[in-house]
Amino acid sequence: MAWLASLGGASIALPLEAQTGASPADPVVVTARPLPPRRETLRWFGAISGYPDGDAPLSRLTEPLCIASSGLAAKAALPVADRMLGHAERLGIRLGGDKCRPNVLILFVDNGAQQVAWLIDHRPGIFGDLPFADVRAMAKDKGPVHAWHMTAITSRDGDQLIPGANNIPTLNIPSASRITLPTKSHIAAAVVMIDRDAVNGKTIHQIADYATMRALAVVRPRRTEGISTILTLFDEQAAPEGLTPFDWGYLRGLYAGQGNQRPGFQYAAMARFVDEEINAGGKTP
Repeated sequence: MAWLASLGGASIALPLEAQTGASPADPVVVTARPLPPRRETLRWFGAISGYPDGDAPLSRLTEPLCIASSGLAAKAALPVADRMLGHAERLGIRLGGDKCRPNVLILFVDNGAQQVAWLIDHRPGIFGDLPFADVRAMAKDKGPVHAWHMTAITSRDGDQLIPGANNIPTLNIPSASRITLPTKSHIAAAVVMIDRDAVNGKTIHQIADYATMRALAVVRPRRTEGISTILTLFDEQAAPEGLTPFDWGYLRGLYAGQGNQRPGFQYAAMARFVDEEINAGGKTP
């Protein structure tokens, strides 16, 4: 990771008629914002994250967040990192502070596909346990963004894998449950590599919010039609100005609870957060 990093006033209460022009004969009707059907929200989750195995918990960052960036001038890179840290703090993620060891890299490069191909040949360990087929697919992807995560499995209490007989890693599980999983999946490190040419015309808020979604959640946005999400930032369609109610609800739901829910239950909880954000009128950070 270190090597890659080198690259208000007083208010006065007025009668309703004075505030709105309404009268008893002309009442004010408040209409709530319509919510998407729950199955539609779940379909959106599948479109950007896939459908994980029922025994695989969703991955999330648990260690203090420490961001390093390379490839942009400091006057642009620092506001991007600051905004990402602000989002993380609101999600309840601890921050690393000064002189922390980076676990999230935001890299702006000239050609991401070529950089990934070079890493495959010279630094393959940077991809962790990512399946080789997925790594090769990234190298063939000519899009402007290449992102991946290195994850680790622990018990639900945080116990790590230990060497067992014949050096086979084992994990101590205190008890089993049909409701929750005995394990958690931690994001140990994340790399978000963006082509420099692609950020032309994008705002600091858009870049930071996009990087937040790609770094703090294991998402693979391939089919985003019909979804209002910052993940469309580099698509041909018009992109939002920042995190949308869907995005913020997704992240809030992902980082709520103990982190060892079965994916189906976790997705259901995340859908409730999306509904809450939409009902709030899109007041996202």
